[in-house]
Amino acid sequence: MCFGGGGKSSSPLQFYRTSSGDTFYAEPGIDQTYLDKGARTVAQAQMMAQQDMSDKQLAQQRQIADQQDSFNRQQLADQKAQQDALQAQADAQSARQNQYDTGRASLLAEGTQKINDAFGRFSPDYFNQYTSDYMNKATNDIDYQKGIANKQLLFGLARQGLGSSQAAVDQKGLLEEDAGRATAAQTQNALDATNTLKTQVANTKQNLLGQVTSAENVAPPIAGVNDQAVSSGLDTTRQAISGVTNNAGDTIASLGGVPQVSPLTNIFTNVLGGVGSYASGQNALGVSNTYANTKSAGLGGTSPGGSSATIR
Repeated sequence: MCFGGGGKSSSPLQFYRTSSGDTFYAEPGIDQTYLDKGARTVAQAQMMAQQDMSDKQLAQQRQIADQQDSFNRQQLADQKAQQDALQAQADAQSARQNQYDTGRASLLAEGTQKINDAFGRFSPDYFNQYTSDYMNKATNDIDYQKGIANKQLLFGLARQGLGSSQAAVDQKGLLEEDAGRATAAQTQNALDATNTLKTQVANTKQNLLGQVTSAENVAPPIAGVNDQAVSSGLDTTRQAISGVTNNAGDTIASLGGVPQVSPLTNIFTNVLGGVGSYASGQNALGVSNTYANTKSAGLGGTSPGGSSATIR
């Protein structure tokens, strides 16, 4: 405000009073705001106005910068939160996958062990006993046929009065020789039957182990998106493997049992047929030929379940 004798003064300076009551002289046309700030000339007031404008612009720029910084910080926070969430999901999925893989491996190992345990009965002692059982049955059959043949031989020789002759001794020797060849043939058959059983056992075991491995792959290899899905996948695998191991017993039981022996037939036919030759007074050459024919006779044994074999 201006206080100059109630009107404008012709002086270039005017008398002013600040808002706080201080009085002074200054150039006319200066805004009261700048007068209060100490401006006494228009030039000073203009400089103050420019400074105010500059300060205002700086304040606006600073405000914009602060807002941008706040926005950037929020963006970074949001991105970090998103990345943390994704990492947490990845970590959780990795943990589920590890749990799933471990569970499947455990179920596979458990199923494999059950198959191995089930086949534990087929030890070397088992196969040795199998061969022995086969030979016991085969030997019993040979002895049975030998007993009948011996009685027939003695009866035939006795009828011809040759019971104590060299002919009787020779024919009994041929009888023992044929029995020995039959035993050798059945020994080979027993070994063949045992080896066949070993192959069947090995193939069956490998097949069942393959079924267990296939059952482990029934469920998808990738773990589900939550723990419930993992449990469900493991249950599926467990049921599939159990289906194989639970039925393995019946399959294995079909491999065991008593050996099926196909008895040899007509083992002593040549010997019994030779009695007539002696009775008719066949010479030593004829006796030798009979012996040779008998000795060269082939024995064809069979493994259990096969067709019978005969002396040729």
